[in-house]
Amino acid sequence: MLGRIFRLYHQFTGGFWFVVVFHAILQVASPFINLYFSARILNELIGNKNVQLLGRYVLLTLTINLVVYLLMQGIEKLKNIASEKIMWKEYNSISEVFLNTDYENLGDPSYQNKKRYYLERIQMEGGLCWRVIGNVQNIVKGAITIGTAIVFAVPAFMPFHGSTSFFATRTASILMILLLVGASIYSVCLNGRQVELDRKFMKEFMLGNRSFMYYAGDCMDYRYGKEIRLYSEGQMLVEGMKKVLDIDRLGKRGLLSGFYEAVKDGLGVLLGGCVYFFIGAKAIAGAFGAGMIVQYVGAVTQFTGGFSEIISGISALRSEEPFLENYLGILDSKPIKYQGTLPVEKRDDNEYEIEFRNVSFRYPGSDNWALRNLSLKMKVGEHLAVVGRNGSGKTTFIKLLCRLYDPTEGEILLNGIDIRKYNYEEYLSLFSVVFQDFRLFSFSLGQNVAASVEVDGQKAEDCLNKTGFSDRMPGMPRGLDTPLYRDFESDGVEISGGEAQKIALARALYKDAPFVILDEPTAALDPVAEYEIYSGFETLVGSKSAVYISHRLSSCRFCDDIAVFEQGQLVQRGDHETLLAQREGLYQELWNAQAQYYEDNTEESEKYSIEPVMEG
Repeated sequence: MLGRIFRLYHQFTGGFWFVVVFHAILQVASPFINLYFSARILNELIGNKNVQLLGRYVLLTLTINLVVYLLMQGIEKLKNIASEKIMWKEYNSISEVFLNTDYENLGDPSYQNKKRYYLERIQMEGGLCWRVIGNVQNIVKGAITIGTAIVFAVPAFMPFHGSTSFFATRTASILMILLLVGASIYSVCLNGRQVELDRKFMKEFMLGNRSFMYYAGDCMDYRYGKEIRLYSEGQMLVEGMKKVLDIDRLGKRGLLSGFYEAVKDGLGVLLGGCVYFFIGAKAIAGAFGAGMIVQYVGAVTQFTGGFSEIISGISALRSEEPFLENYLGILDSKPIKYQGTLPVEKRDDNEYEIEFRNVSFRYPGSDNWALRNLSLKMKVGEHLAVVGRNGSGKTTFIKLLCRLYDPTEGEILLNGIDIRKYNYEEYLSLFSVVFQDFRLFSFSLGQNVAASVEVDGQKAEDCLNKTGFSDRMPGMPRGLDTPLYRDFESDGVEISGGEAQKIALARALYKDAPFVILDEPTAALDPVAEYEIYSGFETLVGSKSAVYISHRLSSCRFCDDIAVFEQGQLVQRGDHETLLAQREGLYQELWNAQAQYYEDNTEESEKYSIEPVMEG
């Protein structure tokens, strides 16, 4: 897994790992340069006191340190730039997967958990790459430090036969080495235990962080402001945030982590004292000069530090494994849908025919049928209204038509060919859709209409005029370049629900696809705007095929054909007059229920003599 991550980062930025290794070498070089020359300067000060040699040592120390420092600063800049590049490419690779994944994945809880896990992780750390790169560099640095320290410290552990002191014997050196190895092994065990606790805590913390981000982020959004104030929900949110934070648990975790760090630090101090005593005693026995004490003690200290860096780096990488597995799992996501290759025939006459042939569908993870044994045909130029109670399968029908999902049973045909055999992108290009829960982006008005960075200004304005947005255009300070909302720009324009719906309708017209699908397209419009849309429906749609979903049956009268859905099945089909004449049919029941509402309101108005207020 780590090998794949290394290869992936190398693909993002070639030569990156060479920069990391070179930077680690320079980091290690500086302290050992100082150890080497400090020992010789001290020996010379105690010994011959050769001023010329002392000056040479000092000059070499300063010069080499300056060169190493300048190289390290330059390499560090290169490493940081490359790391930033990797971070953005990492974001981009994940974003491409999220944007291009099959729509079914967006409703799959397991896939959503992967996505949420990744996003929460980068909110905390700013990208997986920073931890991976930092820990790999620590491991490389630790390994180089250990190798260099051994070279510097080996003479200190060689037996000295010119003294009868115990500390000059081979036995003392072996015991000291065993002490160093034992302390290192114990440190490994402590790190392993700490990593397991950190993993457990991180898993719990991620769940808490998800809730915290909701309280601290989403609920602080200005769009929630009205409800929070009108229903006095502020205290409820504060209490929820307190529960999520769980300060006591965080405090206990901090104490436990501090305990492990204190034990490791205490062990380091104790080990350092033993090393000083051993090397000092050996120097007293005459094995080497006083100046070499600096080199040997410093080398052993660097050895233990390097070993600690390796263990900490490996432990930290181990703790990153769940996040790395999640990241690679997202990258490895396979398409759920069958990927067809047939091109969609581009017909000048727009002669397309859609057929649902005995189609049944269940949403992933559900045992209930959303659609059952649905069969119908629709030819180009037909205007089909789809009506029914909530949950009858109307929107599911649209999702299957647009191939956001594939049928569980049966097949959907375009001009007699199963739609799964067509190139997916080409098939989607046949449809302009306005869903009931449509979304606009915090981009410019023109980009929202064109669904593109490049905007045909005249075409966008024409589409907006057709949907009745022309009255709002004078209030857009930059015309089509006016940003919607204020997420990015302070002069963004806040629009009403009805205005947003007109923009969404304009976006569907701008695409100019042969099929236009409208799911409750006037739900947020006022009666006048709704009447204008209905009366101009023929102009809006023209000769295109149209599928129209609405709960207001009076708005379906302009359609050629009406399909009535009930519990996922097609129970009636025909024009308005035909369906209304079927006395036992669901359509008449729904129509009478809505008509009765208006009749009751009319009677209520007459009962209390409610009359319109006349001016003048």
